[in-house]
Formats: sequence, structure tokens, C-alpha cells
Amino acid sequence: MTATDYDEDVPMQASENRQMFGYLTSRPWIPLVLGFALVLGVGVITTLTVAASQTYNREVRRALVTLGAADSVTLSILEMNSAQRGYILNRDEAFRKRFIQARSDLDRDLRALKSEYAVLDLPEGLEEEVEIAVNDRLSAFNEINRMLTADDVAGAGRYSAEARLFTDNVRDALRKVKQVAYNRLYASQRAATAAGDRAYLLIIAGLVMACLLILGSIVLLVRRSGELEKANEEVRQLAETLEHRVEERTADLAEANEEIQRFAYIVSHDLRSPLVNIMGFTAELEDAQRTMADYATAEDSAVPPDVREAIVTDMPEAMGFIRAATGRMDRLIKAILQISREGRRTLTRDTIDLRALFEGIADSLSGQTDAAGATITVGDLPEVEGDRTALEQVFGNLLDNAVKYLRPGVPGEIKVTGEQRGKRVVIRVEDNGRGIAAHDRRRVFELFRRSGEQDRPGEGIGLAHVQALVRRLGGQIHVESELGEGSCFTVTLPLTMATRN
Repeated sequence: MTATDYDEDVPMQASENRQMFGYLTSRPWIPLVLGFALVLGVGVITTLTVAASQTYNREVRRALVTLGAADSVTLSILEMNSAQRGYILNRDEAFRKRFIQARSDLDRDLRALKSEYAVLDLPEGLEEEVEIAVNDRLSAFNEINRMLTADDVAGAGRYSAEARLFTDNVRDALRKVKQVAYNRLYASQRAATAAGDRAYLLIIAGLVMACLLILGSIVLLVRRSGELEKANEEVRQLAETLEHRVEERTADLAEANEEIQRFAYIVSHDLRSPLVNIMGFTAELEDAQRTMADYATAEDSAVPPDVREAIVTDMPEAMGFIRAATGRMDRLIKAILQISREGRRTLTRDTIDLRALFEGIADSLSGQTDAAGATITVGDLPEVEGDRTALEQVFGNLLDNAVKYLRPGVPGEIKVTGEQRGKRVVIRVEDNGRGIAAHDRRRVFELFRRSGEQDRPGEGIGLAHVQALVRRLGGQIHVESELGEGSCFTVTLPLTMATRN
């Protein structure tokens, strides 16, 4: 390739890159579609992986049940042998009762063990070997009882010693059954661990890719918004002669706003699906942990102490942390969905008596104010035209915060005052509560930001939502506050408020 050919290829490649970026900028929904497909794919694969992990966990539980049943059979036979020999030595009836109880327990344990044969896939002849060994030992017990009935204590003692061979046969047969169960347990544990590792890697990879796509979408949306602002400036300059172009640009702007709202809704909605899966499978893990804990803490359990500590203490603590984190994430996603829905709601216009509106809100908060020893005083307020639901949300949130953040031990005094200034109305909600530090006054209106001591429930949504509603109504809100002296929120609204989306 010559130098001339190289110089010609570079501008051509740059031009193609600009065309591709311009294509994506004009269609910012493409990364969203790709992100949705990616999240859906990861969700399906993760669901299948978790389902396989559940199957492995069930196999683990069945193997543990088999091991417990085999040990119980062995212990019952040993208890029968011990009780019978005790009776031979001192003819105490208490040993006979122990023998009868152990015989009853043996029947129960044998039924439990046989019920697991179908899923163990025992080697050929092993089930018959166990049955023969148990029957031989039971026959020996019966023969010794016959000798005791015939008052042949010496013969019963000698035969009891010889019958240890039958006990050893039972142990050997059951040891083979337990080995099959152990093999199945180890295989299931390895498969479950591998499935969990795959699910973890898939979730991490999916989240990383989704974040990259979301970041790309944000870049495209920012560029798109910049282009729309430039276009709107051109429309303003040509408004008198180019009304049809104004309509076109306004339609573009409305579409971009709808895309942003849809973006927030889709992202929040799709995040809930894997979150619900995590919460559901956490409950499954808790059930499995309780089952393992019951086995590990049983009197005859052979579980090592460090394993028992991990099952009984470490696992519940870890799952508790998962519960707390997923609960907070669920509340945040619900808050984002609520804000997104409110942003798409069409505002209506009604004539509203603000004094009556505040008195109704105060009545709804009477339980909280009584509990806090606070009073709400509502002064004379004008009538306005606006969306009743939006105003109830704005002022209800301000009054609720005023009651929530009172100073302990100080009687709460909350005052609502207002006045009309030309074509606008100014409403003040003032309290003598904790107040807000100077460096926190601006951030209280930011989404997911909270100020001061975090001893009250909340996610930092309320005031951000209030500010968004006030702006949609064509108004403004600001706060004046001193730490430890109280706060005053001032809302300025037009007498006739905006009703557009």
C-alpha cells in the first residue's frame, strides 16, 4: 500500500465511524433493546442453572436422609444387643422394655431406609444382602429370647457372644449402603458447587454488559438531548415564519422525554425479575439450611464441629445479610417505578381550597402528631387551580417529614402559612424540628440522598419527588434551615398551574 492509498483510507474510515455513531445517536433505543435481550438471556440461563442447583440440593438431602436411616438401623440393633445382654446378666425387666422399644425403632428405621433404595441405585444384590444380614441378626435375637424363656441363661449368654458375627454382617452391609449414599452426596455437592459458580459468573457478566449498554444509552441520550436543544434554539429563532418546524421539534422533544421515562421504567422493571429470583432462592436455601441444621445438631450426628458451626451460625448470618440487601434494593426499585409512573401521569386542573387541603392532610396525620406530641396550625390560604393529587403528594410529604424529624423532648410546632403575590401563591411549611446543616440543604432534593442522622425509615425519594412535581406544576421549592432550630420549606406556585405531561 502506498502513502497516497493510506491517506485516502483514513478519512474514509473516520467518515464511516461518524455515520455509525450518528445512526446510533438517532436511535438510542438500540442499546436498550440489546440490554433487554442480554438481561433476558442471562435471566433464562441463570434460572435453568439455579433449577439444576435445586435438583442437586435435593439429591444432597436424600443422601443425608439415607445416611441417617442407615445409622439409625445400626444403633437400634446395637441397642437391642445391649438390652438383651443386660437382661442376661441381671434379669432386670427394664432391659426387656429397652429391647422391645429398640425392636420397634428398628422396624421404623428399616422402613425409612428401604424407602430410599429406589433413588440410591444400589449395586445388584446389595439390598438382598442387607435384608439377609438383618434377618439373621433378628433370628439370633429370637433364639436367645427362646433360650431365656426356657431358663437357659448360660446357653443364651454363649449364643449372645457368638451372635456378634451377625451384628458385624449388618454393619458391613449397611456400610456398603452408606458408601453408595456418600458417593451420591459427594457427586451432588460437586455438581451443585459447579452450578453455583456458573450462575455467579453469568450474573456478574450479565450485569457488567448491561451496565456498559446502559452507559452507552446515556451517552447517546445526552448527545441526543444536546441536538434537540440546538434544534429548539433554531425553532425559537424562526418561530414567526416556521411554525410547522416548531411542531416537528416539539414532537421530537416529547418522543425523547418518553424514551427517557420508558428507559427508567424498563430498567427498574427488569431489575426486579432477577431480584425476585434471588429472594425466592434465598428462601429455598434457608429451608435447606434448617434441614441440615436439624441433622447436624442431632444427638447422634457425626458432623464435624467446624461444619456444624458453618451450618448453624455462618449460613443464617450470610442469608440474613442477603435478605437485608435484597429488601433495600427492592424498595429502591419500587420507588423508581413510582417516580416513573408519576412522570407519565397527565395532570388535571381543579379549583382547590388550600386551607381545606392542608386540614385534610393534618387529619390523616393525627395519629403521628398525637404520638409525637406535635400540633399542626394551618393559617389562611388562597384558592388555586391545579392537580389535586399532585398537591396532596407535595404538601403531604412536607408535613410528614416535619412530624417525622422533630427534636426528641421538644413539643413539635408545625405552622402552614401562605399568601398571594400577583399571579402566584407562596406556601410555607415551618417546623421547630432538627433542622438541616448548611452543607446538606441542596442535597436534600437529590434522589437517594438523605441528610442528618439516619434513624428514620426512608430511601431519599420523597423530597426529590416533591421537587419534580412542583416543577411540573410550574413552580419552585426551596428550604431555609438551621441545624437544631427547625426548617421552613417555601413552595411558590402559579394560581393556575400547568397541566401538560
